[in-house]
Amino acid sequence: ASLWLPEPPPPKPQTPSRHEKSLGLLTTKFVTLLQEAKDGVLDLKAAADTLAVRQKRRIYDITNVLEGVWVQGATPGR
Repeated sequence: ASLWLPEPPPPKPQTPSRHEKSLGLLTTKFVTLLQEAKDGVLDLKAAADTLAVRQKRRIYDITNVLEGVWVQGATPGR
């Protein structure tokens, strides 16, 4: 008698984990892209594509926080 085994399901496409999508990790990767950018200028659409960010809002969140940090650091007496 032969034993019939069903075929295994096809592998699921690799989806990013929660950690890989975290704002902190995206910010770290974004800063790396910014540091590597010529003259410190980074195309936000290209950054979103490189970081595989589906919502551009995440990129804007990162830039707003970084701008706030820069302004805070540039303020004398703080």
